[in-house]
Amino acid sequence: MEKVLMLDCGVCDRKYQHDAGRYDGHKLELYGGIFCCDTCWNGNANGWGPMLEPKLLKICIEKKIAIPCCNSDGWLPRN
Repeated sequence: MEKVLMLDCGVCDRKYQHDAGRYDGHKLELYGGIFCCDTCWNGNANGWGPMLEPKLLKICIEKKIAIPCCNSDGWLPRN
């Protein structure tokens, strides 16, 4: 049996599969190159909802990167 590589989502901390044949992660360039799971990616197409904003702001501060400007809905952009 082949070992499955599971990674932690940088946004919600859930595990997602990221190995040969299945890549459920998405690189977030605006947030220092962290990866998020498909659920976070697909559920926040119009920007990161207010519930996830504190986590993303913390990531920007920890990585010492500029906080992206909010989109027209007032949310942090997805990417």
